[in-house]
Amino acid sequence: MTPRNTPGNPVDEPVDDPLLDHPDLPGSVRNPGADKTRAADLNEDRDADTEGAAESVPEGGAEDAPAGTQAVHFDPFADDDDDEDEIGRDDPSDDIAALLADLNTLRDQQDNRTEPATEAATGPAGPPRLDGETEPTAATRRDDTSARARQLALSTFRKRRAAERIGRTVADGMVNLPFLIPEDPRTALRDPTEAIGEKGIPAPQLNPGDVVAGQYEILGVIAHGGMGWIYLANDHFVSGRVVVLKGMQSAKSADEHGAAVAEREFLADITHPGIVKIFNFIDDPRVPGGFIVMEYVGGPSLRTRRNAHPDQVLPIDLAIAYILEVLPALDYLHSRGVVYNDLKPDNVIVTEDQVKLIDLGAVSGIGAYGFIYGTRGFQAPEVASEGPSVASDIYTVGRTLAALTVHLPKVDDIYAPGLPSPTEEPTFRRYLSYYRLLLRATHPDPARRFASVQELSTQLYGVLREVIAVRDNLQYPSQHSLFSPQRTTFGTKHLVFRTDQLIDGIDRTVRITAPEVVSALPAPLIDRSDVGAAMLSGSSYTEPQEALETLRQAMKTPEYEQSAEIPLGVVRAMLDLGFTGQARTWLSSLEGRLGHDWRFQWYSGVTALLLDDYTGAQRHFAEVLGTLPGEPAPKLALAAVNELILQQLGFHHTQLIPEKTARAASHLGTGLDTIDAEYFEGMSTTWSYITQEPHFLRFDSLRLYGLVWATNATTVSSAFGLARQLMAENQIEMAVAALDKVPQASRHHRMAKLTTILQLISGTLTESRIRRAARRLEEIPTNEPRFLQIKIAVMSAGLNFLRDAGVESSASPNDLFEYHFTQRGLRAGLAETLRLQARQAPFAKHRYALVDMANQVRPVTWF
Repeated sequence: MTPRNTPGNPVDEPVDDPLLDHPDLPGSVRNPGADKTRAADLNEDRDADTEGAAESVPEGGAEDAPAGTQAVHFDPFADDDDDEDEIGRDDPSDDIAALLADLNTLRDQQDNRTEPATEAATGPAGPPRLDGETEPTAATRRDDTSARARQLALSTFRKRRAAERIGRTVADGMVNLPFLIPEDPRTALRDPTEAIGEKGIPAPQLNPGDVVAGQYEILGVIAHGGMGWIYLANDHFVSGRVVVLKGMQSAKSADEHGAAVAEREFLADITHPGIVKIFNFIDDPRVPGGFIVMEYVGGPSLRTRRNAHPDQVLPIDLAIAYILEVLPALDYLHSRGVVYNDLKPDNVIVTEDQVKLIDLGAVSGIGAYGFIYGTRGFQAPEVASEGPSVASDIYTVGRTLAALTVHLPKVDDIYAPGLPSPTEEPTFRRYLSYYRLLLRATHPDPARRFASVQELSTQLYGVLREVIAVRDNLQYPSQHSLFSPQRTTFGTKHLVFRTDQLIDGIDRTVRITAPEVVSALPAPLIDRSDVGAAMLSGSSYTEPQEALETLRQAMKTPEYEQSAEIPLGVVRAMLDLGFTGQARTWLSSLEGRLGHDWRFQWYSGVTALLLDDYTGAQRHFAEVLGTLPGEPAPKLALAAVNELILQQLGFHHTQLIPEKTARAASHLGTGLDTIDAEYFEGMSTTWSYITQEPHFLRFDSLRLYGLVWATNATTVSSAFGLARQLMAENQIEMAVAALDKVPQASRHHRMAKLTTILQLISGTLTESRIRRAARRLEEIPTNEPRFLQIKIAVMSAGLNFLRDAGVESSASPNDLFEYHFTQRGLRAGLAETLRLQARQAPFAKHRYALVDMANQVRPVTWF
C-alpha cells in the first residue's frame, strides 16, 4: 500500500483504514484529485453522514464525489491495472493480454450465436486490435461491457417470456393454474373480409401500416365488437410494445357512443391488477371519437380454454379457480359503486400465470337506468326492469361457471335460461353442491342470490374442497367457513356399547337421539360485521343465564337495535338452558325481521329437532343448505334428521335402495354420474332434500354422510353415520371401508376398529369375515376394557357359522384366537372366556348368569 503523508500519519507509516482505500471516496489513493486532508477528517469522524461528506469535497473534486445513488462499474473481463500499480507490479505480459483478448473474442462469438445483438443496441463492432495499436482505454472497455450486459439481460428477459414455467397454486393451495406460454401477438390478427362478407360489417377505417397519433403503427385487426373494429398496433415510443386500439364511437347509435365514453371514464380511474390496463386516449380524424390504447393481454379467453379441453368443458376445479381469480376484480368494481355487467368466458383472458378482465364497455353504475350492455344468455333477467346491481353481476358469475363446466341448452344459438336438472346432467349428479351453488347464484329472484362477492367466494371454496375430495380423494383443511368445527360426536359408540350387556345384563339399543345430534352439530360463527359482534364475543364464555341477562340489557340500547346476532344470541342461550319452547316462541317473533337469514333457519332447525319435529327440522336445514351449499354443517344436520325419520318410521334396518346406487351414493367408489338417469325420475327437478319417502331418505342420508366424510376426516360422526346406513343396505364391506378411514391419530380410532369387528360378524356370516374380525381384535391391546366381550362375540359368530353350515370344523386348519376353529374348540373357548368375563361383572346375579352360560356351552367331558 502506498504510504500517505497526512497529518497524524508519518510518511514511513502506512494507513490501514479501509475507508481510505475505497475507490469512490474522496481523499483516497484512487482519487488523487481529492483533498488529502479528507483522510484525516475520516479518521476523526467515521460516522459522518452523507451530507457532511458531500460538503467536504473541495473544488475540482466534485466529479469523484458520490452524490446519492451511484452506479458501480463491474467488468469481469477487465484488467485491474490500478491495483497492480498500487502494489508496484509490472505491466501484464503480452501473452496474458493476448489470452484475454482471445477470451473476449470467444465470448462475443458465443453471445452472437445465442442471441444476435443489433448494431443499434451494441454499437458497430470495431476491427480487431493489431500489434502496436493502442490498448483500448478503461472507459471504452467499461462502455462496451455495459452495453453487452444490458443487451444480454434484455434478450434473456424477452426470450424467457416465451419459455414454459411451472404454474401458480391458487385457492388455498387446492388448484394449480397452468402456465400458458404467450403467443406471438401477430397470431391474433384476423382477416376482416370474412366478417365483412358474413355479417355485413363495414370495412375497417385503418389498414396495416397506418400510423395513428404519430406513435401507433397498425398491425391489423383482432376482432369486431360493439364499439367497432379493434386493432393491434406497435407502440414506437415504448420500445415496440404491442397495444390494442379500441374505437371510442360506434356508428350504430348515440347510446353506444355513450357507453364508449363511459368506458373511457371508467378505465381512466381503474388500477386493479385483474383488469386490463389503459395506456392512453388518442384522437384520429379517420375514426370519430378516437381510440382507447389498452394493454394487449396475449392469451386465450376462458371460452378458448374450455373448447380446447375434451368434450369442450373445463374441469370444475379449474373453472372455480379461474373464477376465484376474477372475483377480486369484480369486488373492486362493486366497492367503487359500479358493476361489470358483461362477465362471460370471452371476457376473461388467461395469459402466462395471470387472469384478467377485458372489455369494460358494459360497466355502469349500480342501479343505473337507460341503455345497459350485456350478453343474452348471461345477463340477469331483471336488468331490463330494475337496472344492474351486485346481484345481477353475481348472476353472470353463475352463468359463466355453468357455461364453462356443462353443456347448457341453447335456443337460436343463445344459452337458454335455467340449469339442467341433476337427473339430466351427470356432472350435477356427482357434484350436487356445485349444482346448488349455481342454482342460488342464478336464482330468478335477485334477493335469493348471494349478497356479495365475498359470500359467493366463501361458498366456492367449500364447494371446491368437496369436488377435489370426491374426484381425487384429497382432503384440504377448511379455511373458509361460517361454522365452528364439530363440537363432539354422535352415534360413534352405540354398536360397541351394545356388547356391554355381557357385563351387566342391561339391554342397549343402536339408535341415535336428537339431543346427542344437537350437542355435536357445529355452531354458527358470529358475524363480525354485525354491530353486536364485539359484545357477543365477550359473553361467549359466560354461563347461559348470565349471557341471557347481558343480551337483555343490550336489547334496550338503541345502539344494538339493528343487530341480528343479539336476538339470535338470546335463542342460543335459551337452548343452552333447556328452554326449547321459549326458544321457538322467540324465533316466531323474529321471523318477520330475520326469516331470510340463514342463521334464523339454522336455529329454527335445531329447535324443531329438540322438539322431535323432524319434518320441520328437515325443512329448515334444507333451507340453510340451499343458502350455503359449500358448508358441511347443514349436510351433517340433514343426514342425521333423515336417519331419525327412518328410525321413527321403522326402516332404519331395512334395505331400501339398489346396491349399485348405495355404493355410488356413499362416495367411496363410483359416483352418481355412473347411475342411469331413469332411476332418478321420481325425484324433484332440483333434487330437493324435503321428502318423507323412505328410499329417498336413505339415499339422501347416505349421500350427505358420505360427502361430509369424504371432505373432512375430522367429522367422525359422518363416518359412523355412513357406516350405519351402509349396514342397513347390507353393504358390510363398504361400511368397514368407511370406518377404516378414521385416522389413527383420532381418539375415535379404537372405537372405529371395534365397530368394524362387530360389523364383520353381522349379517351373512362367512369364514373369511370371522377370521378377519379375529385378526383385527388381536391387533388391539388386551387391556382394552371391552376386549373379552368382543372376543366372545367373535367366537359366538364362529360357532353359529359352523352350526348353520352343518360342519364340525372350518375349511382352514388355522386356529381362531388360541382355540381350534371347530365346534368343540370354540365351545371350550367360549366357556373359558365367559368365566373370565364373569369375574368382571358388577352384579352377583349377572355373574351367576354368565357362569351358567359357560356351563351350558362347554363341551361334554367324561371327567
